[in-house]
Amino acid sequence: MSPMPALLVVALAIALRVVWVLLVPTKPVGDFAMYLESAAYLAEHHELDPEFIFMPGYVLLLTPIQILGGGWLAAKILGAVIGGLGAGAVYGIARQLWDSVPVALVAGLMCALWPAGIAIASVTGTDMPAAVAIAGAIYVLVRLANERPTLAAILFGVMMGIATWIRAVALPLTVLSVFFLRARSESWKGAVARAGLACLAALVVLAPWVVRNQFRYGETVLTDSHGGLTALVGANPDSDGTYSRSLNRMFKEATGYTVLGEPHRAVDRKAYELAREWTIFSPMYALGLVVGKAERLLDNERALLYWPLYRAGVLRDGKKQTFDDHRRQLETVVDWFWRLLIGAGLVGLAVAGTQQRWELLSFVPMQLALIGLYAAFFAEARYHLPIAFLLFPAAGGALVWLAEAPRRLWRERLLREVVSEVMVGAVVVAGVFLAWPCVTAAGESWRETHRWAVHVCRAEGKARLCKWYARVGGPDQSPLVGVWNGLGLALGRQPVGAETELVLPGGTYRIRAAVDQAPLSEGALKGSASFSAGDAVGKPIDMAEIDRASRVGDTVPVEIEVEHPGGPLTVRFEAQLDGDEGPGTRIWLGELEVTAR
Repeated sequence: MSPMPALLVVALAIALRVVWVLLVPTKPVGDFAMYLESAAYLAEHHELDPEFIFMPGYVLLLTPIQILGGGWLAAKILGAVIGGLGAGAVYGIARQLWDSVPVALVAGLMCALWPAGIAIASVTGTDMPAAVAIAGAIYVLVRLANERPTLAAILFGVMMGIATWIRAVALPLTVLSVFFLRARSESWKGAVARAGLACLAALVVLAPWVVRNQFRYGETVLTDSHGGLTALVGANPDSDGTYSRSLNRMFKEATGYTVLGEPHRAVDRKAYELAREWTIFSPMYALGLVVGKAERLLDNERALLYWPLYRAGVLRDGKKQTFDDHRRQLETVVDWFWRLLIGAGLVGLAVAGTQQRWELLSFVPMQLALIGLYAAFFAEARYHLPIAFLLFPAAGGALVWLAEAPRRLWRERLLREVVSEVMVGAVVVAGVFLAWPCVTAAGESWRETHRWAVHVCRAEGKARLCKWYARVGGPDQSPLVGVWNGLGLALGRQPVGAETELVLPGGTYRIRAAVDQAPLSEGALKGSASFSAGDAVGKPIDMAEIDRASRVGDTVPVEIEVEHPGGPLTVRFEAQLDGDEGPGTRIWLGELEVTAR
């Protein structure tokens, strides 16, 4: 088998990415800048930054560049080369699974020409290196599994261990090699044994990191100290599971821990604890969040253009304006390529099923596992890169199959087989593309109906997290929205309200809060709001008073006193408008404080 086609695919992929890097001088920001800063710290101090809680593989890769005096451009060139090698891995996987050079060429060229894959070459992150390492591991597995299955399993495990050094999500995927090994006509016993050998090899590669963690934290930690914090971000009802800086403040005030500060293991465990608590508080909202995170992961690739092109500050004004002028066209190209990849990939998997190519289908569990992990924890579009790499071989097979179908019908008279493959492919594609909008719509409905809010409040002199759920509101939409120090109720023509529970010992308590409105309504508000706790009901709060105070940047203080026998104390906040003025604004309750008398 000549290596020339593969080398040409890799050369094209690297050339396109290097040219993009040179033409688009993106300034790394956010996480991407953090990796460069961490590499500089490691080069200077010979140890990781005390606030570094991630897997260190990519930082270790960047550190020699820092030592040699390289900057952003050198790091991005390295990333461009790594991304180009991914096209070679795709070529090799397709060549082995389809036993076809044309399929391998189509799959490899699709990866080389992948618009979003080229675009993110101008940022510096862990996503592409980890995805390429996973694709490389799979290539080694499929390349050697027939001739030397034991060596294939060991090398696969080594490569997955390297991928885990970059992103921890690679580690649980190692065990899923059992499906490919079983599909290669091994017994389940042999497949499980070799998959176990792969896992052992991955753990051996991770051993230095595990030893470091044992000395650093006094406990055995296979990966990083970041999973709990990631899960907490993904469970945040105030931001619909997206990152929000206010969560850092809320976490610090309620727990006393800083997100990136010491002690890392305790911080991560506390974050896991809160994430579980928030998930259990409203299971239907949590299920809606899972769907929403899966949607962010898979729905489109235009989000991949944000970091290299459209985030504020990443490009100079001249370059930024050029890409702003063509944003709609660029996003259209990127999204349609992604739809083509998904559609062709599904057809390829369907064809593989009808042709009993079980080896190609055996990697679907890895893709599903990645979707499940990211949907359960936290998701962004750039996290789907490993999923995309595994789609390219199937997509290449589908496009070649479509090109060859007329010849098979005309020359080989394979009408029954071709029709069967067409029907199965059509059913799979139609099923996914029709079901997906229904699933995402259901997820959005669950989120809107069961939305709740969490914020920092104070009770008995200590900060804690108050969790509110809608008590009064429309049948299909919760009126609640949360911010770090309070909650808002969307005003409408129906009464709205929410309540929370504070567990307190018996005694007399004074409860204070502040009320305002935002955004300001066009006309003067008419109506009232009420604030109550247990059996104590505060005097009605005139909406007109809230309106006047809000227009001068002030708030209306509220206070009630309650005799509490001990246990859960229910605190309620309700509002109702008189007339039609006001819908579109929110009434806010903040600075909630409970003190014992």
